[in-house]
Amino acid sequence: MKKTLFSLCIATISLANAQTVTMEQANEPSVGNLKTMYLCDSLTDPLETVTGNNVTWDYSSIVGINSTRTIEVIDPATSPYSAQYPTSTKGFSIQGSLTNFYNSTATERVSQGFIFEEPSFGLVIATFGTDEQKTVSYPFAYGSTLTDNFAGSLQFDFNGMAQNPTCTGTSYASIDGQGTLLLPSGNTFSNVIRYKIVDTVFTQVSFIVPIDVIFVRTQYEYYDLTNDNLPLFTHSFVTISQASSSTPLATQSAVLSSVQPTITTSLTALTEENILIYPNPATEDITISSIGKNTTLFVSDLAGRTILSLETESFNQVIDISELPEGTYLLTSDRMSSPIKLIKK
Repeated sequence: MKKTLFSLCIATISLANAQTVTMEQANEPSVGNLKTMYLCDSLTDPLETVTGNNVTWDYSSIVGINSTRTIEVIDPATSPYSAQYPTSTKGFSIQGSLTNFYNSTATERVSQGFIFEEPSFGLVIATFGTDEQKTVSYPFAYGSTLTDNFAGSLQFDFNGMAQNPTCTGTSYASIDGQGTLLLPSGNTFSNVIRYKIVDTVFTQVSFIVPIDVIFVRTQYEYYDLTNDNLPLFTHSFVTISQASSSTPLATQSAVLSSVQPTITTSLTALTEENILIYPNPATEDITISSIGKNTTLFVSDLAGRTILSLETESFNQVIDISELPEGTYLLTSDRMSSPIKLIKK
């Protein structure tokens, strides 16, 4: 009997210590809050199935790629996009990736749209002027969910043509877990919640024939709101695809840790700034410099179809594109963080 009572006491103490963490307007980040994050391997497992109460998300062995990014809460009124988001009071910005503009009340957080930086499409500006997007319903805690429909318009370039189509979308937000987050160097964070949001945006672009395009963002944000109103860790993945194709037109992944990884890869994720393709535009051959050996390259059209693929044999790889029809293509590889536009004349 004494042993049973002792066990019950321990269980009661454990439950008392595992306090419910709640997202509220009061613990939203403020304009001016920023944090330097460490960029990690884009192929990091998002631990999608690790959900529930008292779970452990183990990123203690995450691999870094010798680069940093800033997450920051900006003032939309002083940003270059104040005209697009006149009612927004905050912008949550992930450097080089996505900025979400929103305002909030004591009962909800509402998005007026986002800015997405993608090399093959340029700058994508989404404004939800027809029907704003609800992303949080306060208070929001483990087990909370929110589904919402939204509508507005997009601005971007497609195949060299300026586009300004209308769009509709659906979003699903939740706190899908509460527990312990393990980061490198023995850093352990308790009472962490994971906020997950999946946005799906439907639109149509003008080309030779109209093309249905889908933007999907899946983002995980880990918070220790008792001590910090900015995330400890984020995993964001965006795909842009043609509705009828299983191959994306473009993808972008950003995995950011507030703690510097102790393991770094010798292969840095390559971007358009550190890969040289020449000539571009081209008619016969192109040379790709600085990508390295034993890297698989893919050339696809804007409908997402793979036209050719090969494995590199040198640091200055020559590709014959003489048989390709004139047009715009996307070059991707297993080392590039995002596609690079290639023009065949």
